[in-house]
Amino acid sequence: MSKNLGVNSKLKFLWLWIKRYKHALRVIGGLFFCFALIAGGFWIAGFDIEPIAFVFGLLSSLFLASPSIAEYFLPERKPVREMTFEEILDFIPTTHPKDDWHGISRDWASERFLREDPRLRFRAKFIDDGIQCEDFKEQWANGFPDKRATGYWYELYYDGAFLDRFILVSVDGARADLPPPDLTTMTISPFAYKVAKIHDTLDNVDEYLNRAGISVESS
Repeated sequence: MSKNLGVNSKLKFLWLWIKRYKHALRVIGGLFFCFALIAGGFWIAGFDIEPIAFVFGLLSSLFLASPSIAEYFLPERKPVREMTFEEILDFIPTTHPKDDWHGISRDWASERFLREDPRLRFRAKFIDDGIQCEDFKEQWANGFPDKRATGYWYELYYDGAFLDRFILVSVDGARADLPPPDLTTMTISPFAYKVAKIHDTLDNVDEYLNRAGISVESS
């Protein structure tokens, strides 16, 4: 399973790389096409260079077709570095929390970065100014066996530039980190849900959302 995920990640990186350099690839493909025409002319004239003409034609087709192939597998998909702030926020809910993100957690800090582009990352501190509310009080957060809850800021950065920050509340003795819901509907946005899942190291966010009576808004 993990081997297949690695392959898929590498293919995604390849498609994004091709889309980024598609104009250069098409120029190279055009050059190989010219070489193929020249080699074909020599072949027609009686020179035994059929393999060379074939290779030039094959390389031409490969370079010219690669942008279309990449677009097929990743339609209308920009590299992260070319996205606007709003596009990044729309993009994050489409990612897979385990396959697309990686990072480390310590007692005092956590960091998660996008495998495709590690410059996009979430950072959290569990001390000092990383604490949003040390004694978080809301019914949904305090209804577990361990009633104490603490809110923390999770900050989103790209290439070191601060983009935005979000709250996750550590509940039931730090067994899960949940986003605060809209108290009138007890729902959270798909974005908030994905932020929680990205940081779900114990794989129990869904269970705790259900226990807290929180659901995810329809996208």
